[in-house]
Amino acid sequence: MDYLSHIRDALVQPLTSQGVEGIQDVVALMDTYYLMKEDFENIMEISSWGGKPSPFSKLDPKVKAAFTRAYNKEAHLTPYSLQIIKTSRPSTSSALDSEYNEELHEDDSQSEEKDQDAIETDAMIKVVFK
Repeated sequence: MDYLSHIRDALVQPLTSQGVEGIQDVVALMDTYYLMKEDFENIMEISSWGGKPSPFSKLDPKVKAAFTRAYNKEAHLTPYSLQIIKTSRPSTSSALDSEYNEELHEDDSQSEEKDQDAIETDAMIKVVFK
């Protein structure tokens, strides 16, 4: 928080003193610190103390619009990845999986036979023959 006012001043000062000509300096500074447009807006909002207006709000609307267009026109690096990286599992266990699946299939068929035996021998269940 101590350095926030310095960053704010470094971002706004070229725009206030040079106008449209200072836009490239601000965009270069933002790229140096990997700041995005949202970060710029957050810095302006957070650094406004005690109801003081943001220095960015005092700028000419034409300079603000030119800054937004210039920033959006270029591609900017982010300090983090926007893509989800999927990790693949090694396929060395495929032989073990097939053996395991065969054992499960055998266990299932044995349990079905036990269920049928239990139904026929259960005294509480009546088997109706037609």
